[in-house]
Amino acid sequence: MTEFWNWAKTFHCRPALYAEPTSIDSLRTLLNEINKTKSKVRVIGCAHSPSGLAMSNEVLISMKHFNRIIEIDEKNFEIHCESGVLLSTLNEILPQHNLSLPVQGSISNLTIAGVISTATHGSGIKYGTLSSYVRSITLMKLNGEIKEYRLEDDEDLFHCLTCCLGTFGIILSVRLQVSSLYYLELNQHALEFHKFLNTLPVHYSSSDHFRYMWYPHTNFGIAYHLTRVQSRLINNKKSFLSRIFSWIRYSLIGHHLLEVLFYFSLFLPRLVRYINNIYVKLDGISNHKIDRCDKLFNFDCLFYQYASEWAIPLDQAVSCLIQLEKFMEENSNVHFPIEIRFSKEDLSYLSPGYKRQTCWINTVAYRPFGKTHFEHRSFFDAFESICYKHNGRPHWAKEHPLNKEHLSHLYSNWNLFHEKRKQFDPNDLLINDCLRNVFL
Repeated sequence: MTEFWNWAKTFHCRPALYAEPTSIDSLRTLLNEINKTKSKVRVIGCAHSPSGLAMSNEVLISMKHFNRIIEIDEKNFEIHCESGVLLSTLNEILPQHNLSLPVQGSISNLTIAGVISTATHGSGIKYGTLSSYVRSITLMKLNGEIKEYRLEDDEDLFHCLTCCLGTFGIILSVRLQVSSLYYLELNQHALEFHKFLNTLPVHYSSSDHFRYMWYPHTNFGIAYHLTRVQSRLINNKKSFLSRIFSWIRYSLIGHHLLEVLFYFSLFLPRLVRYINNIYVKLDGISNHKIDRCDKLFNFDCLFYQYASEWAIPLDQAVSCLIQLEKFMEENSNVHFPIEIRFSKEDLSYLSPGYKRQTCWINTVAYRPFGKTHFEHRSFFDAFESICYKHNGRPHWAKEHPLNKEHLSHLYSNWNLFHEKRKQFDPNDLLINDCLRNVFL
């Protein structure tokens, strides 16, 4: 029996059957058997989700062989690709056609179906989640029927499918709106936390893509302003000495030493405050850079970690962050960084950004050398509670404590989504342990 772990080694499963279908026929045959046995089934991508969303101890399907880019329509800025295509593949191929993904998150080792199904986001108050750029979804229902779904055919159903958590069937392919190729100009600098809060609208509206990395217990963070510029030739070649310095700074000090320090902090929690203060000084150096968009959107997530992320209504973000700061200073030792990003409202019924401008707040607790610990739990509990009181919605791809009763109050179309889902999966075969509290 094969064992599967997510990237952070916080969730795992031992499926009784693991399958990698290579064709439509083999997938349909597999679903026929699942219907006969009434087995629970989930689709797994790259397993980066810090939750049990993709796990199943019965049937687990990988769509890794459905990895073709079917069409690139340069004229209409649209691509059609199979569900198992990786964002990293698109990031290499689209620039060859003078195109780019409109927005993306911190990593690109993710499948296109995975990021759409969970409304994965980047940062930029003028840009929505990746779900908001979907133009059609081709789905195989559990009965083997294949159909392409578009907005103009059934608006309610389409808005369910564009953030469906893998609960309607098996996504075969996606048509996605893309952008013309653009580069990003980065201006990075240290910014006092309270100054950031006092001037919040200035920051998220003054550049195309803005994020703030808050270092708890320091009253400081790093502001990243990213502005879209025309594509250009960039010479990023470094000298031998520059490469050595970069390795020392970002690998030896920024990764390995940090992991050692956070490991010791598990036994002496107060060390966290000193670690954060050391690294905000190292990381707070001003920086200016121009590079291809994906190379500045993506960054190193370092080592294993617990993670929790919530989408807060933009007009409640400052109040939420002030309460978080007050709690952590009185009660907890919180790892850096707390990542703060922004997005515009979108229309996917289960998107955390549904019909509201959003401030995304993501907190992590590192697991140095993979060590399991519960030092973070009191802060995570408070973080979740404070976010919920500010009408926050949890990121679907990350761990959260909410059940159907909570979620039905947060999403105005919750019952409609549930009704549509039951039409596609009346026996709840696509509902695993992670989703049982959500829907059942």
